[in-house]
Amino acid sequence: MLHVFKFGGASVKDAPAVRNVSNILRSFIDKKDKLVIVVSAMGKTTNHLEDIFKAAKSKQEDKCKQILKQIEDYHLALADELFDGEREKIVYKILQKYIFQLSATLKDDEPNWDKHYDQVICFGELMSSAIVSEYLKMQHDDKCLWVDARRFVQTNERWREGQIDWEWSEQLIRAELLPMLEQRFVLTQGFIGGTIGGKTTTLGREGSDFTAAVFAYCLQADGVTIWKDVSGILNADPKRIKNTRLFKQINYSDAAEMTYYGATVIHPKTIRPLAAKGISLYVRSFLNADVEGTKIANVDTLPSIPSIIVKGNQSMFVFKAKDLAAINERNQLAYIHSELNRYNIKINLLQVSATSFSVCTDNDDRKLASLKESLSNDFELDNLENLELITVKNYDTETLNNFTGLGNALIAQRSEDVFQVVVSK
Repeated sequence: MLHVFKFGGASVKDAPAVRNVSNILRSFIDKKDKLVIVVSAMGKTTNHLEDIFKAAKSKQEDKCKQILKQIEDYHLALADELFDGEREKIVYKILQKYIFQLSATLKDDEPNWDKHYDQVICFGELMSSAIVSEYLKMQHDDKCLWVDARRFVQTNERWREGQIDWEWSEQLIRAELLPMLEQRFVLTQGFIGGTIGGKTTTLGREGSDFTAAVFAYCLQADGVTIWKDVSGILNADPKRIKNTRLFKQINYSDAAEMTYYGATVIHPKTIRPLAAKGISLYVRSFLNADVEGTKIANVDTLPSIPSIIVKGNQSMFVFKAKDLAAINERNQLAYIHSELNRYNIKINLLQVSATSFSVCTDNDDRKLASLKESLSNDFELDNLENLELITVKNYDTETLNNFTGLGNALIAQRSEDVFQVVVSK
């Protein structure tokens, strides 16, 4: 059997967590299964790297030094708890090399913001994979082989959302990784890819799930397992909704629709490549590895119950045409769509009237500022922030009654099986 496992930041956030990963893998290694393990940056490292990147761009040198020291101390302390002797020296040397490279990369005079972001943000995954791979080598007779995902996950130069060159990536992965898996299991990084010119790209925030799907697709794996801190996929966030229920199994299309609306258990791009080759996706708990969790495959979605998805950090733009005579002369909606696409802004909800257009989208100050500047000559623009988009999929009367008539609702839409409402927090 060939499995692809993905372990996120919470599952490798400290030394006990890394030891737990090793324990989960042991039974699969003992069965001589072929394994590709994808790891994310540890804990909140990606957030810290985003902070240091912004500080570097705004020339806040003292803040850069402070955050860099925090990142270094965190990883060295974690390594110190896992290793001793000669192996500890090896890990320290690797980590210090990455810290030196990170510091140098922050000082690069790269005018393209997104390109520079990708060259900085990748160090979280590189440091995490270095620590975890060395620990797994120590625990499993040096059977773990570290590989650089940027060599195999080939993308174009769409910085921060690299698009996969599937044919080239599959050729590289099958030619080079399959022979390796005959002798050892492979550990690599999530979230990052590489261009033909050797530059780092990223696959979108939280993109490690997608990385696992890329390797599974190219290797024609028997299955992908995403190890989370929840028991599987629930029909709502238990921190916000009482009496949530676990899906035992979900159809590919239902899972893809849930991620589109903002469900965060799985990255939105993950489902499609797996569905294309009929590869099952499992969501299981690293806190309780004996629980089966949720299976996503070409199956009926069970149980058939409403899903409640809350997507935070939303903004809403209201576009009002300045020249009412132009409404019938130009396709205003197509024009707005083209500008949204130009700045890579995804529409989460759209409402249209004769003279205005309301667009709900993820908040990104830089992108939205560019959009506003681009459209300001033709439209009066109102912008509302700190919003949430609530989606109720496969609603029933009882569930729907909880979300209609909300006093803080701004706009709402309802179709045959989906109800959506934008609310102010």
